[in-house]
Amino acid sequence: MTSITREPAARSTERYPVVVVGAGPVGMTLALDLARRGTRVLVLDSSETTTVNPRCNTTNARSMEYFRRLGLSDAIRRSGLPGDHATDVVYCTSLTGHELTRFRFSSSNEILAGTAHEFSDWPTPEPQHRISQIFLEPILDGAVASAEHAELRRGHEVVAVTQTEDRAMVTVREVATGHVYEVEADYVAGCDGGTSVVRRSIGAQLQGDGEASERRHSIYFRSPALAARLGERPGWMYWWYGQTYRGSCLRLDGSGLFLCHAKVPHGSDPDDVDSTVVLHEALGAEFDVEVFSVVRWTARRLVADTFRSGRVLLAGDAAHLWLPLGGFGMNTGIVDAMSLSWRLNALLGGWADDRVLDDYAAERRSVGEATSRAALKIDVDMSSVGRDPALRDTGSEADGLRAEVGRRIQQVDRQQWFSQGVQFGARYIGSPGIVMDEQTPESVSAITAIDEYVPSVDPGARVPHHWRADGSSLFDSLGDDFTLIVVGDDPSVGEGLAAAAGQLDIPLEVLHLEEPVDPRVYSGRSLVLVRPDHVVGWSGSEPPTDPTHLFCTILGRPLPEPDRRTAYLGETTK
Repeated sequence: MTSITREPAARSTERYPVVVVGAGPVGMTLALDLARRGTRVLVLDSSETTTVNPRCNTTNARSMEYFRRLGLSDAIRRSGLPGDHATDVVYCTSLTGHELTRFRFSSSNEILAGTAHEFSDWPTPEPQHRISQIFLEPILDGAVASAEHAELRRGHEVVAVTQTEDRAMVTVREVATGHVYEVEADYVAGCDGGTSVVRRSIGAQLQGDGEASERRHSIYFRSPALAARLGERPGWMYWWYGQTYRGSCLRLDGSGLFLCHAKVPHGSDPDDVDSTVVLHEALGAEFDVEVFSVVRWTARRLVADTFRSGRVLLAGDAAHLWLPLGGFGMNTGIVDAMSLSWRLNALLGGWADDRVLDDYAAERRSVGEATSRAALKIDVDMSSVGRDPALRDTGSEADGLRAEVGRRIQQVDRQQWFSQGVQFGARYIGSPGIVMDEQTPESVSAITAIDEYVPSVDPGARVPHHWRADGSSLFDSLGDDFTLIVVGDDPSVGEGLAAAAGQLDIPLEVLHLEEPVDPRVYSGRSLVLVRPDHVVGWSGSEPPTDPTHLFCTILGRPLPEPDRRTAYLGETTK
């Protein structure tokens, strides 16, 4: 346990509107969006540097859409693998052995040039990007350092969080000196990972499966010789099937850096696993390797029973932990951050009420549960593939077996690499932060299918992207806060909503789409109210009878006094 020595405070207690605990991708994204909105934010992290552990290695399309909004998507896309490096996913007996099949994906250069086939396959202006967290975090760190309203203190460990009705108090220990001090905040966001101090401070419990799959043995290493042996079209990720172990191996920088994961067979002791044996089975030959670290870990499927207590909230791994399949872990946390930032800003700005934080907790917990089950499904579906020892034999029978296994992989594991249903199709169901009507079809699940996405402007859905006539994305035309999309020839149909937002001091931009839209997507709805997180808050074919009530419902605000509402209602009853 950390020893804490209290010293007299060298300065009066500081106060920030928001304190973010944890400077990983989730915490820094939250801080960046808050700062962009003008909210002062302090970020605290015990580490002196960005991560040296190459954990997450995919920034998915949904996250890239948000990073586009933050002005960082191009910088992120130009980092990681070389720009001309294909990002194929390869299945093989070993990295230098028999190839079973592969899913082909474009390079960053092709995506930046707009020539990638992903633009026809994926309904987004920002296809997913393969980048290790060791390269992503420095970009976010630099952006936080240059943000006017953000401050990042590294080497400052949060040891306790308490709260009263009107404030939260964060106790911090400066790692280098042991000095302890306190910071006050209006709100605290716990983005401090799986062992979260903030989660423990509010008594939240992780629930689910403590051991959802085989344990893992991960090796981070360098081998330029291996990189030179991977052929004219090397992959980004290799799924390998060895005699004793099976797992994946990722290229991190396109030259010599690799991360190898191996599943530890049930009944085996993870401490007995020999990294040399794992690497021999994964690579298929002997190579000079420089091992940086070996990590043994347990695959879990856990979601916190609550994401909020008063002024303290959870996001990212502090709120949910699951198998790192499909890139769902960190990326779900990025959506957490963007879902929370606008609500905190709205509360501090006085145009939302406290209930919106309950909405955040309910919405993100429901999607977290659904996403965790999607990750587990991918693992279970692939658990029986590649088990036949003859897969590594020579001869025509083995060739036929490998071809059959390759076809099976194409059928079963496509969902992991084409997970549009998770990335774009997640829906918020039953949240007070959205307003449904009789046109909205009922949905029984936050995620209907991993690899199926049906664009929709139904309330609770991500507003669909489409390319506009000038080559920009619809997302580029959305405002920072609420946006009312008006479809059709008559922009005046949105005047009542705009007037009500103005009377309530709710920031709203009106976007009139004169270009044709897909009738299957809009289903006759000419008005679409988009929340700041790009989620449809309400949509309809006619203006709402009471736009004031609509906004107050979405933002948890009490209705104005009756004599003040006459003007709002007059806009819609003339």
